[in-house]
Amino acid sequence: MSDDLKNISRIDQPSKNTFGWFVRIRRDGKKISRFFSDGKFNGKDEALLSAKAFRDKNLKEWEGFAKNFDRAMHLGKKSNIGYPGISYCVKSKVRNGEMYEEHVFQVSYSPEKGIHKNKSFYIPKAKSKREFKKNYKAKLKLAIKFRDEQMIRIYGARYVNYKKKHKLDPKR
Repeated sequence: MSDDLKNISRIDQPSKNTFGWFVRIRRDGKKISRFFSDGKFNGKDEALLSAKAFRDKNLKEWEGFAKNFDRAMHLGKKSNIGYPGISYCVKSKVRNGEMYEEHVFQVSYSPEKGIHKNKSFYIPKAKSKREFKKNYKAKLKLAIKFRDEQMIRIYGARYVNYKKKHKLDPKR
């Protein structure tokens, strides 16, 4: 598809007497759509010009405040802690012939299309459940802060608005 018709589809349905151009724009959960009928816009060419003008106006508004506006925002699925892009895992390791466990928050993000990065936040060993819970919360807070910083660097205000709209907070 050429960029000239990006977000624009032709609809010809003789059975329903429907002929025109359909504009669909979807960004960060927001959908904009409008049908430009050949009959209402004095023919196929005029309807297409109106559809392009509508599309361009809406995309221009979007470009004004969105960072990487042409890149779809992928947050990932909610993980085992209820926060997209951050998962909690326990890794079994062997050191000096002895088995032990490492508790880790794994943060994933994609700074560029096709490039995926991860960062681990290790939860320190604890002598009690209370101390572990304290360490867990502290490292989770750091992991969320890091992930948010990366997502804001990648998507800017789009991510901030999405986070507010969807009230992204893990179960604590």
